[in-house]
Amino acid sequence: MHLLSSPSPINPGKATRSKMALIAEGGGQRGIFTAGVLDAWLECEFDPFDLFIGTSAGSQNLTSFLSGQKGYAKRFISELSRRKRFYQLGRGLVGGNIVDLDWYFDKTIKGVYALDFMAATKSLGQRELLITATNSRNRQGYFLSPNGDSSNWRQLLKASSALPFLYKQGVKLAPRLNVSKVNQTETSVDYPQADFYLDGGLAAPLPVRESYRRGARKIVVIRTVNEDLHTQSAWVRNLKSWIYESAYCPKIVSYLVQHEHAYQQELTFMDDPPEDVEVIQIFAKNNLQSKQLSSTYMDLQHDYRAGIAAGNTFLQDKKRAS
Repeated sequence: MHLLSSPSPINPGKATRSKMALIAEGGGQRGIFTAGVLDAWLECEFDPFDLFIGTSAGSQNLTSFLSGQKGYAKRFISELSRRKRFYQLGRGLVGGNIVDLDWYFDKTIKGVYALDFMAATKSLGQRELLITATNSRNRQGYFLSPNGDSSNWRQLLKASSALPFLYKQGVKLAPRLNVSKVNQTETSVDYPQADFYLDGGLAAPLPVRESYRRGARKIVVIRTVNEDLHTQSAWVRNLKSWIYESAYCPKIVSYLVQHEHAYQQELTFMDDPPEDVEVIQIFAKNNLQSKQLSSTYMDLQHDYRAGIAAGNTFLQDKKRAS
């Protein structure tokens, strides 16, 4: 596992080769839209990317895309995340986790929901996959790179998806000394103790700037919000409603403030990007119908089909432009 702190300075002059990046936003069950986009691309064997960065459900989608398992993310979201075992608000009232991420990710080990991490590793090759997570101790966003081991990869996905309040403590990740290159500068990162990590959406909800820091000059961003949303993300709206329903209002409000600040910074960057970068955002043509959690099966199928359509539209536009 590679740990790199996100606030490295943007220095476009040091990028030696223009990279193409794919960013997958989180959004819980709304990630089924992303699943549709990526399945459309798998169908056409479209994968020109050098860098992948995923947050929460986005990191899960990117993993199944790299594994080549067309239809996997659709089944995973529309079937497993709708089971009562996964989401029970009442568990939080008795000290448990409202969302059972342990059970959810254990399903990826074997059986019909097994993720082919070996195929994903082979497909990734020398390219880079980064999974965002937020350190619960210092509240900073980190970009975690799986080491090829399936259990490590699975833990990173779980950490990136561990919403505070819903999965209270977070996911414990072991420390590791690492030397990596960010814009050709070697950065040594050494954490003396293990830490707990939470949902990457807290500190790095839409890591477009990070992909730019790492040399990406064409950045494709798959969004799970409606195109006209420029204020408050669905993540915040839903989390607030869960907190109010449970009558439990801890210091989590500070997490919400942090998330919104980080979100706005990314939106500002995309609205007025540097001259040397092209940012392409993929939205659903019409409003998505699914929610973060508790979506109906019909709504999820609607959004998956919307993703297929958006993915094919992107490919058609690219073909016309070439």
